[in-house]
Amino acid sequence: MCFRGFVLVLGEQREAVRLFNNPGAQECADVIMSAASKRRAVIVLGVCEVSYRGRTSSELARGERLVIVKEDGSLLVHRTWGYKPVNYMPPGAMVYAKSDSGSVVISAKRGSESMRVVFHKVYLAATLNFRDDSSFEQKGTEAQMRDAVVFYPELVEKGLRVLTHEFQVKSGFVDLMALDSRGRLVAIEFKANPAKTADVNQLIAYVSRLRALSKERGIRGVLAAPSINKAARKLLVDSGLEFKRLDKDECLRVLEEFKPTMSLLSFIEKGDEHSA
Repeated sequence: MCFRGFVLVLGEQREAVRLFNNPGAQECADVIMSAASKRRAVIVLGVCEVSYRGRTSSELARGERLVIVKEDGSLLVHRTWGYKPVNYMPPGAMVYAKSDSGSVVISAKRGSESMRVVFHKVYLAATLNFRDDSSFEQKGTEAQMRDAVVFYPELVEKGLRVLTHEFQVKSGFVDLMALDSRGRLVAIEFKANPAKTADVNQLIAYVSRLRALSKERGIRGVLAAPSINKAARKLLVDSGLEFKRLDKDECLRVLEEFKPTMSLLSFIEKGDEHSA
């Protein structure tokens, strides 16, 4: 049985979703091939097994799963838990479907990678003719947190004066370099997620390099993040470094106030002029 979902866009009737309930193997294979030829996404729900060769080799025995074939040729196999696919093919794969002894065989190949999904039972298939031209704007990123501190250094501490951002050292780029109220250099590393030991080790490497370059042992290292786990905090304290809790929502409010009126670089330069 086939169900169709229509939408009206600017006076033009468009089939956005087409559902196939309990399709046979040949019908399902035809649906997938038709969608692929029209560069439309397909969703298939049912009992399948998966084999993959390429980055590694893997086998996944029978189970009830969701398979998505996207317009760009990417293929994702999802279980009913976890946000990541249990296996996938990246964009650009050539996708082919056929009926074989009552099963639906979906094959995907991209360079040296290949995947074979065999559906022994299909509960539902759907083709999607969606329109989505919107740009993705991420909120609360590390860059946004850094920019907010440039505009309003008191988010980290009073008396802080920003010198530069993305300062290059041998081991990478320090997010922000500043001077504290006592004239000491401060290296600040921002993390949008709870800080972990790998983040602390990154800051340790930056500060060690800066101290070696400047011969100044008084350089401070600050890790700014929404929170920090216990192991990371212990390593930070043992290394003589500091943690500053930074609220991402507060950073976004600062950006809304300052960014429409001034660019980041001009703001830093203006601050240097005032301090000269």
